[in-house]
Amino acid sequence: MNSAEWSAPLNGTAVLATDYTDRDELTLRLYALGKQRQWDADRRLDWQIEVDPDNPMGMPDSVIWIAESPLWDRLPEPERVVLRRHTAAWNTSQLLHGEQLGLIAVAKVAQTVPDVDSKLFAATQAMDEARHSEVFDRFLRTKIGLQYPLTGSLSTIFGDIVRDSRWDLSALAVQVMVENIAMAAFTLQRDQSTDPLTRALTTYIMQDEARHVAFGRILLRHYYRDLTAAERAEREEFVVEASWALREGFVGEEIWHTLDYGAAECIAVARSSPALRQYRRRLFMRIVPALKDIGLFGPPVREALGKMGVLGFADLADDALEELDDRTLSEMDSREREERREEIETTIALGADEQVTP
Repeated sequence: MNSAEWSAPLNGTAVLATDYTDRDELTLRLYALGKQRQWDADRRLDWQIEVDPDNPMGMPDSVIWIAESPLWDRLPEPERVVLRRHTAAWNTSQLLHGEQLGLIAVAKVAQTVPDVDSKLFAATQAMDEARHSEVFDRFLRTKIGLQYPLTGSLSTIFGDIVRDSRWDLSALAVQVMVENIAMAAFTLQRDQSTDPLTRALTTYIMQDEARHVAFGRILLRHYYRDLTAAERAEREEFVVEASWALREGFVGEEIWHTLDYGAAECIAVARSSPALRQYRRRLFMRIVPALKDIGLFGPPVREALGKMGVLGFADLADDALEELDDRTLSEMDSREREERREEIETTIALGADEQVTP
Protein backbone atom coordinates (compact mmCIF):
# COMPACT_ATOMS: atom_id res chain seq x y z
CA MET A 1 0.00 0.00 0.00
CA ASN A 2 2.15 2.86 -1.30
CA SER A 3 1.49 6.53 -0.65
CA ALA A 4 0.42 8.67 -3.59
CA GLU A 5 2.76 11.52 -4.39
CA TRP A 6 1.86 14.80 -2.66
CA SER A 7 2.84 18.12 -4.20
CA ALA A 8 1.97 21.81 -3.95
CA PRO A 9 3.40 25.04 -5.38
CA LEU A 10 6.09 26.43 -3.06
CA ASN A 11 5.68 30.19 -2.64
CA GLY A 12 7.78 32.67 -0.68
CA THR A 13 10.65 35.14 -0.89
CA ALA A 14 14.16 34.13 0.21
CA VAL A 15 15.61 36.61 2.71
CA LEU A 16 19.28 37.03 3.58
CA ALA A 17 19.54 38.32 7.15
CA THR A 18 22.34 40.89 7.24
CA ASP A 19 21.93 42.20 10.80
CA TYR A 20 24.14 40.06 13.05
CA THR A 21 24.01 42.40 16.05
CA ASP A 22 20.41 42.16 17.28
CA ARG A 23 20.29 38.61 18.67
CA ASP A 24 17.62 36.72 20.61
CA GLU A 25 19.13 34.83 23.54
CA LEU A 26 16.23 32.37 23.95
CA THR A 27 16.40 31.35 20.30
CA LEU A 28 20.19 31.03 20.47
CA ARG A 29 19.87 28.78 23.54
CA LEU A 30 17.47 26.54 21.63
CA TYR A 31 19.89 26.55 18.69
CA ALA A 32 22.70 25.45 21.02
CA LEU A 33 20.53 22.63 22.34
CA GLY A 34 19.66 21.70 18.77
CA LYS A 35 23.36 21.29 18.00
CA GLN A 36 24.15 19.40 21.20
CA ARG A 37 21.20 17.01 21.09
CA GLN A 38 21.71 15.57 17.61
CA TRP A 39 21.58 11.76 17.68
CA ASP A 40 22.15 8.93 15.25
CA ALA A 41 19.23 6.49 14.94
CA ASP A 42 21.61 3.72 13.84
CA ARG A 43 23.54 4.00 17.12
CA ARG A 44 20.93 5.11 19.63
CA LEU A 45 18.17 2.63 18.74
CA ASP A 46 18.43 -1.14 18.95
CA TRP A 47 16.92 -2.20 15.63
CA GLN A 48 17.58 -5.85 16.48
CA ILE A 49 14.66 -5.82 18.90
CA GLU A 50 11.93 -8.17 17.68
CA VAL A 51 8.49 -6.59 17.80
CA ASP A 52 5.25 -8.52 18.17
CA PRO A 53 4.04 -9.00 14.55
CA ASP A 54 0.44 -9.02 15.79
CA ASN A 55 0.89 -5.72 17.66
CA PRO A 56 4.06 -4.02 16.34
CA MET A 57 3.89 -0.97 18.64
CA GLY A 58 2.80 -2.83 21.75
CA MET A 59 -0.24 -0.60 22.25
CA PRO A 60 -3.38 -1.65 24.17
CA ASP A 61 -6.59 -2.29 22.25
CA SER A 62 -8.14 0.74 23.92
CA VAL A 63 -6.31 3.04 21.44
CA ILE A 64 -8.12 1.46 18.47
CA TRP A 65 -10.95 3.73 17.33
CA ILE A 66 -13.66 1.05 17.24
CA ALA A 67 -12.61 -0.70 20.46
CA GLU A 68 -15.28 -1.10 23.13
CA SER A 69 -18.01 -1.04 20.49
CA PRO A 70 -20.46 -3.72 19.21
CA LEU A 71 -18.53 -3.66 15.94
CA TRP A 72 -15.31 -4.59 17.77
CA ASP A 73 -17.12 -7.30 19.74
CA ARG A 74 -18.24 -8.92 16.46
CA LEU A 75 -14.70 -9.17 15.09
CA PRO A 76 -13.01 -12.57 15.51
CA GLU A 77 -9.51 -12.52 16.99
CA PRO A 78 -7.72 -12.99 13.63
CA GLU A 79 -9.42 -9.83 12.36
CA ARG A 80 -8.47 -7.95 15.52
CA VAL A 81 -4.85 -8.89 14.85
CA VAL A 82 -5.15 -7.45 11.33
CA LEU A 83 -6.68 -4.27 12.70
CA ARG A 84 -3.94 -3.82 15.34
CA ARG A 85 -1.31 -3.97 12.60
CA HIS A 86 -3.21 -1.61 10.31
CA THR A 87 -3.79 0.86 13.15
CA ALA A 88 -0.06 0.87 13.94
CA ALA A 89 0.72 1.33 10.24
CA TRP A 90 -1.75 4.21 9.82
CA ASN A 91 -0.55 6.04 12.93
CA THR A 92 3.12 5.64 12.07
CA SER A 93 2.50 6.57 8.43
CA GLN A 94 0.90 9.87 9.45
CA LEU A 95 3.87 10.60 11.71
CA LEU A 96 6.24 9.80 8.83
CA HIS A 97 4.39 12.05 6.38
CA GLY A 98 4.05 14.77 9.00
CA GLU A 99 7.79 14.75 9.66
CA GLN A 100 8.62 15.06 5.97
CA LEU A 101 6.06 17.83 5.54
CA GLY A 102 7.60 19.49 8.59
CA LEU A 103 10.98 19.26 6.86
CA ILE A 104 9.55 21.03 3.80
CA ALA A 105 7.89 23.75 5.88
CA VAL A 106 10.82 24.46 8.20
CA ALA A 107 13.16 24.65 5.21
CA LYS A 108 10.82 27.33 3.88
CA VAL A 109 11.00 29.12 7.24
CA ALA A 110 14.80 29.01 7.12
CA GLN A 111 14.73 30.60 3.67
CA THR A 112 12.16 33.29 4.33
CA VAL A 113 12.25 34.26 8.03
CA PRO A 114 13.97 37.67 8.36
CA ASP A 115 16.27 37.11 11.39
CA VAL A 116 19.44 35.07 11.51
CA ASP A 117 18.81 33.34 14.85
CA SER A 118 15.58 31.80 13.60
CA LYS A 119 17.36 30.64 10.44
CA LEU A 120 20.01 28.91 12.56
CA PHE A 121 17.47 27.08 14.68
CA ALA A 122 15.38 26.14 11.65
CA ALA A 123 18.49 24.47 10.20
CA THR A 124 18.79 22.23 13.27
CA GLN A 125 15.09 21.42 13.07
CA ALA A 126 15.45 20.44 9.42
CA MET A 127 18.04 17.86 10.48
CA ASP A 128 15.71 16.66 13.23
CA GLU A 129 12.83 16.23 10.79
CA ALA A 130 15.06 14.31 8.40
CA ARG A 131 16.12 11.96 11.21
CA HIS A 132 12.53 11.45 12.34
CA SER A 133 11.48 10.64 8.78
CA GLU A 134 14.30 8.10 8.60
CA VAL A 135 13.22 6.46 11.87
CA PHE A 136 9.53 6.14 11.01
CA ASP A 137 10.27 4.93 7.49
CA ARG A 138 12.58 2.26 8.87
CA PHE A 139 10.07 1.18 11.51
CA LEU A 140 7.33 0.89 8.91
CA ARG A 141 9.49 -1.09 6.48
CA THR A 142 11.25 -3.42 8.90
CA LYS A 143 8.79 -3.84 11.77
CA ILE A 144 5.28 -3.31 10.38
CA GLY A 145 5.62 -3.97 6.64
CA LEU A 146 2.70 -1.76 5.71
CA GLN A 147 2.29 1.95 4.89
CA TYR A 148 -0.68 4.27 4.45
CA PRO A 149 -0.94 7.49 2.41
CA LEU A 150 -1.19 10.96 3.87
CA THR A 151 -4.59 11.50 5.47
CA GLY A 152 -6.83 14.22 4.12
CA SER A 153 -6.77 16.65 7.05
CA LEU A 154 -2.96 16.91 7.03
CA SER A 155 -2.89 17.20 3.25
CA THR A 156 -5.29 20.14 3.34
CA ILE A 157 -3.41 22.01 6.08
CA PHE A 158 -0.04 21.65 4.39
CA GLY A 159 -1.34 22.43 0.95
CA ASP A 160 -2.67 25.75 2.22
CA ILE A 161 0.46 26.83 4.07
CA VAL A 162 3.01 25.74 1.44
CA ARG A 163 1.13 27.73 -1.20
CA ASP A 164 1.13 30.82 1.03
CA SER A 165 4.15 33.10 0.70
CA ARG A 166 4.19 34.22 4.37
CA TRP A 167 6.76 32.45 6.52
CA ASP A 168 4.79 32.83 9.74
CA LEU A 169 1.92 30.67 8.46
CA SER A 170 4.39 27.86 7.82
CA ALA A 171 5.71 28.27 11.35
CA LEU A 172 2.19 28.46 12.78
CA ALA A 173 1.08 25.29 11.02
CA VAL A 174 4.21 23.30 11.83
CA GLN A 175 5.40 24.54 15.21
CA VAL A 176 2.02 25.13 16.85
CA MET A 177 -0.41 22.76 15.15
CA VAL A 178 1.41 19.78 13.62
CA GLU A 179 4.21 19.46 16.18
CA ASN A 180 1.56 19.23 18.86
CA ILE A 181 -0.20 16.48 16.89
CA ALA A 182 3.04 14.56 17.13
CA MET A 183 3.49 15.31 20.83
CA ALA A 184 -0.05 14.09 21.54
CA ALA A 185 0.65 10.82 19.73
CA PHE A 186 4.05 10.44 21.36
CA THR A 187 2.75 10.88 24.90
CA LEU A 188 0.22 8.12 24.29
CA GLN A 189 2.93 5.84 22.91
CA ARG A 190 5.36 6.68 25.69
CA ASP A 191 2.81 6.07 28.42
CA GLN A 192 1.05 2.99 27.01
CA SER A 193 3.41 1.07 24.71
CA THR A 194 4.98 -2.16 25.96
CA ASP A 195 7.40 -2.38 23.02
CA PRO A 196 10.91 -1.21 24.01
CA LEU A 197 11.85 -0.01 20.52
CA THR A 198 8.69 2.10 20.24
CA ARG A 199 9.26 3.59 23.68
CA ALA A 200 12.91 4.40 22.92
CA LEU A 201 12.35 6.05 19.54
CA THR A 202 9.35 7.94 20.92
CA THR A 203 11.34 9.34 23.82
CA TYR A 204 14.28 10.46 21.69
CA ILE A 205 12.00 12.12 19.15
CA MET A 206 10.05 13.88 21.91
CA GLN A 207 13.25 15.58 23.01
CA ASP A 208 13.55 17.13 19.56
CA GLU A 209 9.87 18.00 19.26
CA ALA A 210 9.88 19.84 22.60
CA ARG A 211 12.55 22.20 21.18
CA HIS A 212 10.52 22.75 18.03
CA VAL A 213 7.38 23.67 19.95
CA ALA A 214 9.35 26.08 22.18
CA PHE A 215 10.91 27.73 19.12
CA GLY A 216 7.52 28.29 17.52
CA ARG A 217 6.13 29.94 20.62
CA ILE A 218 9.15 32.25 21.00
CA LEU A 219 9.21 33.16 17.31
CA LEU A 220 5.49 33.79 16.85
CA ARG A 221 4.94 35.43 20.24
CA HIS A 222 7.30 38.22 19.16
CA TYR A 223 6.03 38.51 15.61
CA TYR A 224 2.31 38.47 16.38
CA ARG A 225 2.55 41.39 18.81
CA ASP A 226 2.74 43.77 15.86
CA LEU A 227 -0.01 42.34 13.65
CA THR A 228 -2.77 44.57 12.38
CA ALA A 229 -6.34 43.62 13.27
CA ALA A 230 -6.88 42.30 9.73
CA GLU A 231 -3.68 40.23 9.81
CA ARG A 232 -4.58 38.75 13.18
CA ALA A 233 -8.10 37.92 12.02
CA GLU A 234 -6.71 36.07 8.99
CA ARG A 235 -4.40 33.93 11.11
CA GLU A 236 -7.12 33.21 13.63
CA GLU A 237 -9.34 32.05 10.77
CA PHE A 238 -6.60 29.62 9.72
CA VAL A 239 -6.27 28.38 13.32
CA VAL A 240 -10.01 27.73 13.59
CA GLU A 241 -10.13 25.85 10.28
CA ALA A 242 -7.04 23.79 11.13
CA SER A 243 -8.34 22.96 14.62
CA TRP A 244 -11.63 21.66 13.25
CA ALA A 245 -9.78 19.67 10.58
CA LEU A 246 -7.53 18.06 13.20
CA ARG A 247 -10.43 17.37 15.53
CA GLU A 248 -12.63 15.74 12.90
CA GLY A 249 -10.08 14.31 10.49
CA PHE A 250 -8.07 11.84 12.52
CA VAL A 251 -10.45 8.88 12.39
CA GLY A 252 -8.39 6.56 10.21
CA GLU A 253 -10.69 6.76 7.20
CA GLU A 254 -8.07 5.10 5.00
CA ILE A 255 -8.10 2.05 7.28
CA TRP A 256 -11.85 1.60 7.08
CA HIS A 257 -11.87 1.92 3.29
CA THR A 258 -9.10 -0.71 3.12
CA LEU A 259 -10.54 -3.27 5.53
CA ASP A 260 -13.95 -4.73 4.75
CA TYR A 261 -15.80 -3.97 8.00
CA GLY A 262 -18.20 -1.39 6.58
CA ALA A 263 -16.46 1.95 6.20
CA ALA A 264 -19.44 4.15 7.06
CA GLU A 265 -20.17 2.30 10.30
CA CYS A 266 -16.49 2.25 11.31
CA ILE A 267 -16.05 5.99 10.70
CA ALA A 268 -19.23 6.78 12.66
CA VAL A 269 -18.08 4.63 15.59
CA ALA A 270 -14.56 6.14 15.46
CA ARG A 271 -15.83 9.73 15.63
CA SER A 272 -17.38 9.13 19.06
CA SER A 273 -14.92 6.57 20.41
CA PRO A 274 -13.17 6.83 23.81
CA ALA A 275 -9.83 6.43 21.99
CA LEU A 276 -10.45 9.50 19.84
CA ARG A 277 -11.65 11.52 22.81
CA GLN A 278 -8.43 10.66 24.64
CA TYR A 279 -6.32 11.66 21.64
CA ARG A 280 -8.20 14.95 21.21
CA ARG A 281 -7.64 15.74 24.86
CA ARG A 282 -3.90 15.16 24.52
CA LEU A 283 -3.82 17.25 21.35
CA PHE A 284 -5.71 20.31 22.51
CA MET A 285 -4.19 20.43 25.97
CA ARG A 286 -1.05 21.44 24.05
CA ILE A 287 -2.48 23.52 21.21
CA VAL A 288 -4.81 25.71 23.28
CA PRO A 289 -2.18 27.12 25.70
CA ALA A 290 0.16 27.69 22.76
CA LEU A 291 -2.47 29.72 20.87
CA LYS A 292 -3.09 31.82 23.96
CA ASP A 293 0.64 32.35 24.45
CA ILE A 294 1.30 33.58 20.91
CA GLY A 295 -1.69 35.93 20.96
CA LEU A 296 -4.07 34.16 18.57
CA PHE A 297 -6.87 33.92 21.09
CA GLY A 298 -9.53 36.34 19.92
CA PRO A 299 -13.30 35.76 20.08
CA PRO A 300 -13.49 33.52 16.95
CA VAL A 301 -10.79 31.19 18.31
CA ARG A 302 -12.29 31.08 21.80
CA GLU A 303 -15.75 30.44 20.37
CA ALA A 304 -14.50 27.55 18.24
CA LEU A 305 -12.51 26.00 21.08
CA GLY A 306 -15.56 26.37 23.33
CA LYS A 307 -17.69 24.44 20.84
CA MET A 308 -15.03 21.74 20.82
CA GLY A 309 -15.12 21.57 24.61
CA VAL A 310 -11.41 22.35 25.00
CA LEU A 311 -11.37 26.02 25.93
CA GLY A 312 -10.57 25.13 29.55
CA PHE A 313 -7.08 24.06 28.51
CA ALA A 314 -6.20 27.75 28.03
CA ASP A 315 -5.28 28.01 31.70
CA LEU A 316 -3.14 24.86 31.75
CA ALA A 317 0.25 25.87 33.11
CA ASP A 318 3.36 25.13 31.08
CA ASP A 319 4.96 23.39 34.06
CA ALA A 320 2.16 20.81 34.05
CA LEU A 321 3.02 19.86 30.47
CA GLU A 322 6.73 19.89 31.24
CA GLU A 323 6.20 17.51 34.14
CA LEU A 324 4.19 15.24 31.83
CA ASP A 325 6.99 15.15 29.26
CA ASP A 326 9.97 15.01 31.63
CA ARG A 327 9.21 11.72 33.37
CA THR A 328 11.08 9.60 30.84
CA LEU A 329 13.28 12.26 29.25
CA SER A 330 15.45 12.63 32.36
CA GLU A 331 16.40 8.96 32.23
CA MET A 332 17.29 9.25 28.55
CA ASP A 333 19.31 12.41 29.23
CA SER A 334 21.42 10.58 31.82
CA ARG A 335 22.06 7.73 29.41
CA GLU A 336 22.92 10.21 26.63
CA ARG A 337 25.47 12.02 28.81
CA GLU A 338 27.15 8.72 29.70
CA GLU A 339 27.30 7.67 26.05
CA ARG A 340 28.77 11.03 25.06
CA ARG A 341 31.38 10.79 27.83
CA GLU A 342 32.46 7.36 26.59
CA GLU A 343 32.52 8.61 22.99
CA ILE A 344 34.73 11.57 23.91
CA GLU A 345 37.12 9.39 25.89
CA THR A 346 37.39 6.94 22.98
CA THR A 347 38.08 9.78 20.54
CA ILE A 348 40.76 11.23 22.80
CA ALA A 349 42.41 7.81 23.12
CA LEU A 350 42.39 7.33 19.35
CA GLY A 351 43.93 10.76 18.90
CA ALA A 352 46.70 9.94 21.38
CA ASP A 353 47.45 6.68 19.52
CA GLU A 354 47.72 8.50 16.20
CA GLN A 355 50.20 11.02 17.65
CA VAL A 356 52.61 8.33 18.84
CA THR A 357 52.32 6.15 15.73
CA PRO A 358 55.34 6.69 13.44
